[in-house]
Amino acid sequence: MKKMIFALVAMVMMTMSMNAQSVNDNRSMTFDRMSSYLELRIDQVEPVKTAMAQFDSMMEALYQLKDASKGLETWERIQATHKNSMKKILDGKQYDKWVKMLELTAKNHADRIIEQQTASK
Repeated sequence: MKKMIFALVAMVMMTMSMNAQSVNDNRSMTFDRMSSYLELRIDQVEPVKTAMAQFDSMMEALYQLKDASKGLETWERIQATHKNSMKKILDGKQYDKWVKMLELTAKNHADRIIEQQTASK
């Protein structure tokens, strides 16, 4: 489990170094898809956007960390904070969908990183 989380942290760090315009386009498209999947109400859209922006800024801070040993601890704290924020905004069914989506995304990214690391050896 720790290997997966560490791989996820590494993935996030690599992803953050991508072209800023591409990231903004992807974020917009991702948010649109996520809001459709979660069936967000109009009154939920802005709070979710705000929570996602806060998450992005916390991830940027994680990317700036030089000490990899603190990365896992920081990732766990960021994830817990973000989950708490989303739980306050979403209803039960939406939150359950969102958690599954988050966990699947993290697993997929971690698997890709592990696969890339194995292939490069």
